[in-house]
Amino acid sequence: MDWLLSLLAPSPSRQELLPVIGALAETLLPAEPDRAAAAKSKGDIALAKFYSISGKQQSSHMQEVIDRIDRNLTPESKKELYLVLTLLTWRIGCLLLCGASALVGSFPFVAPFAELPLTQREIVLQSWATSSITSFRKAFTALKGLIMAVVLTSLDDTHTNPLWPAMGYPGPSTVDPAKVNRKTVDAHKALQAALLPLGKARQQGSSPAQLRDMAAAKGLLVQDVLRPEGKELEEEAGAGLVVKCDVVMVGSGAGAGPCAAQLAAAGLRVVILEKGDFTPNHELSLHEGDALGSMYEKDGLLASEDGNIFLWAGATVGGGTRINWCVSFRTPEHVRKEWAGEHDLPVFTSDTYTHAMDAVCQRLGVSEDYQHGKQAQKMTDGMNLLGLKTANMPRNCVSHDCGHCCFGCPTGDKQDMTTTFLADAARNSAKIVTGIYADRVITAALSPDSLPNGHVSHDLTNGVSSQDESADLDSNSDHARAQQAEGVVAYVGTGTDRIKCVFKAPIVVSSAGSINSPAFLLRSGITVNGNVGKHLHLHPSAVAPSIFSEKEHGKMNMWEGPMMTAYSPDAPDWEGSGYGPMVSTPPVHPGLFSAGAPWLTGAAYKDALAHYANTALPCTYVRDKGEGHVTIDKQGYPRVHYQISPFDQKSLWKGLEIDIRAMAAAGAESVSNGGCSPDDTLYLMGDPEEDRPRVNKFINKLHETKYEPYRRAHLSMHQMGSCRMGSSPQNSVTDSQGHCWDVAGLYVADASCFPTASGVNPMITTESIAYMIGQGMARKYRHLAGKRRGPVDIKYEEGKQ
Repeated sequence: MDWLLSLLAPSPSRQELLPVIGALAETLLPAEPDRAAAAKSKGDIALAKFYSISGKQQSSHMQEVIDRIDRNLTPESKKELYLVLTLLTWRIGCLLLCGASALVGSFPFVAPFAELPLTQREIVLQSWATSSITSFRKAFTALKGLIMAVVLTSLDDTHTNPLWPAMGYPGPSTVDPAKVNRKTVDAHKALQAALLPLGKARQQGSSPAQLRDMAAAKGLLVQDVLRPEGKELEEEAGAGLVVKCDVVMVGSGAGAGPCAAQLAAAGLRVVILEKGDFTPNHELSLHEGDALGSMYEKDGLLASEDGNIFLWAGATVGGGTRINWCVSFRTPEHVRKEWAGEHDLPVFTSDTYTHAMDAVCQRLGVSEDYQHGKQAQKMTDGMNLLGLKTANMPRNCVSHDCGHCCFGCPTGDKQDMTTTFLADAARNSAKIVTGIYADRVITAALSPDSLPNGHVSHDLTNGVSSQDESADLDSNSDHARAQQAEGVVAYVGTGTDRIKCVFKAPIVVSSAGSINSPAFLLRSGITVNGNVGKHLHLHPSAVAPSIFSEKEHGKMNMWEGPMMTAYSPDAPDWEGSGYGPMVSTPPVHPGLFSAGAPWLTGAAYKDALAHYANTALPCTYVRDKGEGHVTIDKQGYPRVHYQISPFDQKSLWKGLEIDIRAMAAAGAESVSNGGCSPDDTLYLMGDPEEDRPRVNKFINKLHETKYEPYRRAHLSMHQMGSCRMGSSPQNSVTDSQGHCWDVAGLYVADASCFPTASGVNPMITTESIAYMIGQGMARKYRHLAGKRRGPVDIKYEEGKQ
């Protein structure tokens, strides 16, 4: 790649690439003067403005495209995209990528992309989108997604987007302070009292000494890093902050919350490390672009190595629970039986796990008492007409009336970790350090005074080791572990300004999620026979955009009302193989909609955006049998390797079939399988008898289609299984208690523990596993609390401790 650039010409600067990005934006979203004039003549000023605007007119935001590439993409992906953009700036490069469409009628008869006529540029993008060459489809998918997401989420001086009014999208509304949940206000007061924002403090220039003072003021046991001797750990060398505690946890999401609450209630000193920040409910902007930049991994651009699947994961206090869609399924019975039987983990069919699920659902106020939004009701109506069973998804939200909770809940009615378990932990003196990057586990070979089961339990108050009170709770208590956890090395700040921090503790819990937990262990040299990072599952998804007549059906307004509520228990084949598609209707805001919507031509794409308010977006995700894996690069950052397996491809097609048939039965004007070819959209006649054979033919063609990457948008909202539980270190990373096979005192408590994909939204399963792990740990290690010792079985009433 580099040799090609050097052969052709010196690489252009980032600024010199902006005209190419602007030309791509204009091609993807062109101005249509005739449509604008027609709308104006009918008095529709918003629609007239919409059709008069091109993506290029949003050129002031094109620098953001460059910034997102630089901030979020891997070095290899950056090189690939910049190679494409660079080649398009040169005549010879444009000829290589665009073929005959790069030719013009005057000397030198070849033009760079930005100087080509719009019609020729459109032909180029059409050829890329449907190319048989994978690299062209990949380039189109990446550039279209990046550029259009920026165009549709950028805000002007009035704090809105000029395209939104014609799309019917109002943006977020101001929340009446009187409607804010008072329990959430109290919970966030407790949470904020426990927060130690070292990252922000370092950004503002705080010195190591000032960070130590901040930590001491929060009640942490800060050691004197300047003492010339007496350092207990080699890793303390060069540290600007050293803290002693009983438990250090990495991550603050669905796994960390229940586990931390159990340990803190038992009296242990718990410190939680979170690389993200905390935004109180009343400070949430609820704008898609702001939320993606502050609450999601890699601005929502984290992707598999091949770029075929984007991965949405939380990167804020509360993790994914802060930005998910509230769905709260218990672990299905067939999954529990599979994990107990095929993976030799009987705990999953035990009363202990049932109790954990009961406690979690009670604490989160899970219910099914709500009314569907418009698109969910259409999905329900369509599935009922097909003879499929339908049901309400259980949800952890008190009010169920806001479609913006994927950007944080402004009222606090969604019972995420910040309003429940993390607040419970904070009330019991747990501390949450934000803006800090956990680099690795500190380990040491077990000392001669190690316990028979491989545990060393150091009493931090007097240095006395004490016998494990509840070794019998660990079904693998006789497994010999060669190393002992002694804490975590973390960093505040970046580059040469970063400050090394050491958190010394005999118990380390990784709750960083299925992407970052394996990376954390791998950076620490912990592989557990090569199992760390293996067996990754993603629940890959696809969508079937369906447009309804506003006159006959009203607006769909997918951003309004309860998020993701209707499903069919028939679709996922729970009574058969247990592996199949889940179908539902998520809320999708303009940025994600524009990035994933099929693009056939600029005009057709613009029409699709104009019909945004009338579009239902049924989604299917599959319980994947196929697996991927997580590795780390030279800098220690995670890399996700995943390809959709043939079995899972067929499951996706099955799910799309249900989506399409349901929307057609419910009266849609058009249905799509999400592809970018004209044959991927079917326009319906409105007569069920006449449409039925056409729908059948459309579906049959889908099933006959060979799966190829980059033909349609794929998103993973659930990552699972990369540090899975098991019965042996030969096939898993932890035992049934979440205890790492290789390192005593190191636990994993998050969705990476899953033995397989769950097949349903994994939040309740994650929290229940973490609750169970935390309860076992509280019994095992509560002697560390000394006189602070508290209960190990917390009783919850709904919505409060």
